[in-house]
Amino acid sequence: MKRFLLLAPLLIAPPLAAHAAGGGWGTPLAPPPGASAAVAPAAAAAPDAAASATTYSIKPPPSAFASARATSTATGEYFHDFGELIVRVRSVKWIEEICSEAFPSTAETNEHAYDDWLMAHGEFVKEVEGQFEVIGRYWGDVSPQARKEGIGVDALRARVEANKDGLRTDFHATSAVSFQRRCDAYPEILLSPQLDLEKSQADYVVSMRRGPR
Repeated sequence: MKRFLLLAPLLIAPPLAAHAAGGGWGTPLAPPPGASAAVAPAAAAAPDAAASATTYSIKPPPSAFASARATSTATGEYFHDFGELIVRVRSVKWIEEICSEAFPSTAETNEHAYDDWLMAHGEFVKEVEGQFEVIGRYWGDVSPQARKEGIGVDALRARVEANKDGLRTDFHATSAVSFQRRCDAYPEILLSPQLDLEKSQADYVVSMRRGPR
């Protein structure tokens, strides 16, 4: 029963925005003194030439749920921490898809960037996605009422996926200029230490690997 109570918010709460990959997505700031004013918007188009003149800040997401996720910490409870971790992992792909929908000109570049990211972190992504199979093994410990109402692993998958719509809402809630800058910056941001999720989300990873207790 305890495990179900921890997982229930993911299953029954209304779909709200997920915090993008656990830390937000950078928005180019103004270039430093002496740099060309055109550097920041052009950084994504020519990252090698402009990277040294562009910095990125973490922009607080507009939704209450996203803000809460930004300050969320691992609890040591498997179901809670796995739910948080898989949303962060899936957000990397969701953002690429959301940007491609809104700005088709970014699609090819960002798809290649995601493929490169997946090549580097694919084993970890497979491990996280594979936890749905582990959850299925432990579902017999959930309350009989939950099973009677049909709340199971498929419901959890659907609840996780519903976060994509909330993330899309967060992106569209910003100005068009800010939205496009985030999308233009996507390939560069995927190279940041923050997007090495196995390390940057280490507390969640440790909890997930321990499994249900």
